[in-house]
Amino acid sequence: MSINEIEVIAVFVQEFYELIKKHQVRIRLPKGSTVRDLVEYIDTNIFPGFRDRVIDEEGRIKYPVEIAINGRRVDFLKGLDTELKDGDRVLFSPRALFVV
Repeated sequence: MSINEIEVIAVFVQEFYELIKKHQVRIRLPKGSTVRDLVEYIDTNIFPGFRDRVIDEEGRIKYPVEIAINGRRVDFLKGLDTELKDGDRVLFSPRALFVV
């Protein structure tokens, strides 16, 4: 991995796991990449059509999809424009998850 790259772990649960056929995938992206860039990478390289399942026509996260970075929901960060860091775990869930 070069100094201009980061490696993140994309984690897929529920129906997303059934589509991707993997619980998690390690992905290298350019430094400065965002959650939106990660979704585009997955759509282009792993599962065509993923973007349409996650992002609506206005460019927002589709309801009730949930995306979390290291356990923090991105809607409490900068949404799809949240910058990723090396080692981040990004969870994709087709439905909101509640942990008690």
